[in-house]
Amino acid sequence: MKNLQLLIIPLLVFISCEETEETDVDLGDYHLFTASFEEGEFADDVTSFIFISDGDGNVLADSGFIGAASFELFADTSLSPPPDKIGVTTVTKVGEYYRIVTNLGIDKGSEWTWYNPYYGPEVIGQSYYTFTNLPDDLFRVIISSNGRSRSAYNDYDTYELSHYESLEDVLIMGLLNDGSAIYKIVQGVSVGETHSVDFSGFSVANQIIMNNNSDLNCDYSRFYGYDSNDSFISYKRHRLNYVGGEGISWDSNQNFIFNYPPEFGKFRTQAYVGDPNGTAGGKNWYQITTGEIPQTFEKIDADISVINSEINNFEMNLTGTFDQWEMELRRSRDTGDIDFWYVFVNPSINNGKLPSFPTSISNEYPELLRQDFIMNNVAVTDYLCAQNQEEWHELFFNTDGYYLDFCSGYRKLRHWPD
Repeated sequence: MKNLQLLIIPLLVFISCEETEETDVDLGDYHLFTASFEEGEFADDVTSFIFISDGDGNVLADSGFIGAASFELFADTSLSPPPDKIGVTTVTKVGEYYRIVTNLGIDKGSEWTWYNPYYGPEVIGQSYYTFTNLPDDLFRVIISSNGRSRSAYNDYDTYELSHYESLEDVLIMGLLNDGSAIYKIVQGVSVGETHSVDFSGFSVANQIIMNNNSDLNCDYSRFYGYDSNDSFISYKRHRLNYVGGEGISWDSNQNFIFNYPPEFGKFRTQAYVGDPNGTAGGKNWYQITTGEIPQTFEKIDADISVINSEINNFEMNLTGTFDQWEMELRRSRDTGDIDFWYVFVNPSINNGKLPSFPTSISNEYPELLRQDFIMNNVAVTDYLCAQNQEEWHELFFNTDGYYLDFCSGYRKLRHWPD
């Protein structure tokens, strides 16, 4: 059992013994939420917060904590019982940046655990590579170890590759201008070694053409290979492509091209169509899957448009079938830093007011002003491993691991308002 640190802000619950006897308050009616934060999920050297809000953005209860913690949140029993659906918000500081995450339309009485599946790998050194006999039709070279990669182009420079581990297999992929690829796996590379790599002995990579069923032009793709027993977490992946455009990442028919060494047992495939990311008024659809490479790209069967982007009166036009929708808000500072506020919303909600900040947060972080946040983009998501938002939350907040290890992926549409 992990040791849990806990800091509870006073006056979280307002109950007296006399009041309880006279009114016979049922605390179950006022139990809002049970929160557990595993070690490492929130920093142990800053004060973080969790607070509960109603549909009008009013704060019903809040608590501060440091590091790992576990506690229950109750509403004020001198008031009417809270609504059946609540908002759950966490606020923390990571270095110089603030990060806020809100979930709206959550069942009152839910129990969530925030797990930390990540660890902090450190670069322990580099290995070095020179190339001979590069093909005439070479587009780019990708050198990758577990979680680290870089690109290369010529036979006269020396390229370095960073490592997290002292002994790793290194994949070298040569992407060719006709859309095919060749590869070599250099086994057991140690930090500090230099390898002269002769491309004349490379093998031809396998290839899959993923049919694009969206009727939209390809935008870009990402593609990673993994050993069969490894996690899909980024520290374990080998990069198999870089965005290259038509002829490299997709063909003239706007179907995606994926080249891979057969030595890998599973893959993470990411494909994007539509307007480029960040285009004002644009929409971008993407599909992320793990395991086998899918045969087709399919758009999410949903759409979203912004009617009102004001945080006190947001309104969306939502259609189709999806598990949740979301807003990304940003706060730009004079220093050039950007703070993020991510809001994940139940499909039953299409308008409302974002939560107010409790006094406890204003006292701890007076420079963090709610009104400074502006909506940057919105999105709708359909998880391939869940039937609705409640089922997704059950998976995410009850599974101690990296989310793509227990979820096979998702489809999403992201929209940048004008």
